[in-house]
Amino acid sequence: MSETNLYGKILEVDLTRGEFKSWEVDPGFARKYIGGRGFTSRFNYDLNPKDLDPLSPENTLVFAAGGLSGAPMLSSARFQVGARSPLTGILGDGNCGGFFAASFRRTGYSTIIFKGKSEKPVYLAIDDDQVALRDAGHLWGKDTHETTETIQHELGSEDFRVASIGPAGENLVLIAGVVADKDHLAARTGLGAVMGSKNLKAVAVRASKPFPVKNPEVFKQLAVELAKLQANDARSADFTRRGTLGTLMDHHTEIGGTNTMNFQYGQFAGKKKIDGEALINSYLVRTAGCYRCSVKCDRVSEVKEGEFAGTKVGGPEYCTAAAFGSGVGNDNLAAILKGNDLADRFGLDTLDLGGVLAFAFELFQRGILTTKETEGLDLTWGNYHTMLELVRKIAYREGYLGETLAHGVRGAANIIGKNSIRYAVQVKGMTPAPLDARAVQVYNFRYAVSPRGADHLRISAPGAYGLDALPYDEAASKLYYWESIITMPDLMGICKFPYTYYAETVEKTLHKMLKLVPGLYSAATGFDFDGEELIETSQRINNLERAYNARLGLTSKDDILPPRFTEDPMPEGPAKGKVYTILEPIKEAWYQAHGWNPETGVPRRAKLEELGLKDVADDLVAHGIDIS
Repeated sequence: MSETNLYGKILEVDLTRGEFKSWEVDPGFARKYIGGRGFTSRFNYDLNPKDLDPLSPENTLVFAAGGLSGAPMLSSARFQVGARSPLTGILGDGNCGGFFAASFRRTGYSTIIFKGKSEKPVYLAIDDDQVALRDAGHLWGKDTHETTETIQHELGSEDFRVASIGPAGENLVLIAGVVADKDHLAARTGLGAVMGSKNLKAVAVRASKPFPVKNPEVFKQLAVELAKLQANDARSADFTRRGTLGTLMDHHTEIGGTNTMNFQYGQFAGKKKIDGEALINSYLVRTAGCYRCSVKCDRVSEVKEGEFAGTKVGGPEYCTAAAFGSGVGNDNLAAILKGNDLADRFGLDTLDLGGVLAFAFELFQRGILTTKETEGLDLTWGNYHTMLELVRKIAYREGYLGETLAHGVRGAANIIGKNSIRYAVQVKGMTPAPLDARAVQVYNFRYAVSPRGADHLRISAPGAYGLDALPYDEAASKLYYWESIITMPDLMGICKFPYTYYAETVEKTLHKMLKLVPGLYSAATGFDFDGEELIETSQRINNLERAYNARLGLTSKDDILPPRFTEDPMPEGPAKGKVYTILEPIKEAWYQAHGWNPETGVPRRAKLEELGLKDVADDLVAHGIDIS
């Protein structure tokens, strides 16, 4: 094995010509960007220019394993998909777990770059060193479960891991995701529609090779230390039992911040019918986990009786339960499981799907949508039959409402008009997570400043709910530090949950992320990589992504929150009376912490050059962007 094989190979697929070429990752590039989100963001910047239609053949799509995806260590299960987002028009990416990433990386490839558009539907098959584009005409129209099973059958083995799109991606629905292993999604920013626009139905991978490790003895020692640390973590053990649906819905309800009826309220009266304990008592078959997972926060649930009997699904997690539950006023848990199953099969992001559903229900409540526009459907809060019918209509862009909601919340509001944008809970076109920004204010300015739009996965911190009591500069400084910590799993291809979100103590988190993970990456690659360099790399990626959007013309004026948070007082519950009022001062403190222009939010040349991004600084200047 050559030294450069330690970092994998890049496979470029020209879909227009049906041709391939590959090369080994340069060690300097690997060290600078690591993998995963580091690779997708860098290639997105380099290969997708400012003037680009996200659904055109010119939009380059990238699959990237992380620096440790598939490694023999805890929760090394994730990969990143990146392109210009058709939903938001800005930086697009999605992160995904399951088992696909481990097989993908162990083929010897770390990255796939898809260019152009195939004349006919195809899928890419990688079997160790063998690469082929195969006809997918017979797969077009199939859901993701049928697609996965058909590909495995015709390739002759269930060992093939499949990432595919469903009818939503084929129909260019802007909230379509990429579905791996049937029920794990690179969900956000509409990248399933990018695959559909390229006539790329799926990617199938099988590997027999081990993960490449430069210093196996050191790697093994560190992996064992990591496993021991995780095994004794009480908070993680609680998370194993209850999952996100239990831990997050409970806490967000307690503080009055659970999305209820399109964020009109912060507590849902039917919460106990749809929460983690209700799932455990009624439908949970077993817990499950991704590749080498010790936490096993996945749920496998089955409805055995009633109108949804036979529904078996991987889920639901909290965001999905809120999308099909509290967000639309529905307390029927079996219907939530059915909605989860439909979304997986059609290939839809449940967060943005829940966003457009709740938006439509509220417009119906307010008389902006009537039975004329809904073609007879009754969008009264809690009507889960209508909810499920709309999921299907959106996937197939069927009728006025299906076609309209397929554009996402912002796009739908622009089509509907009648000041409906006032009720669109979105930032830059993307729906936020179910935690209401009015309930926890300093922390949730993250929805405004994330490079993907309203996002909860780019900024996080232990004790974040207590930041409201701190001066803005101190709170922003703490979040700036933890932004780097939270970025690291996306680069390495590891899961945020056991490494950052659900560690028992802050000390355990930092020991993992600043000692064990750099040590494991160094043992794998031969680099002398430490926690300080890993923080610098995270900062490089965050600045690169901010620069990507700055090149498109985004500034501080685009870092906003929707009127629901900034103008509507919370009507009841623990957050009663709260309105989001602190956006401008916390934004300015955030920009200052990063070394960005405090007025525009654009990265300054000095910061970009400090992080080894002089070429990006020069490019911004060439595009007329002020980075002084």
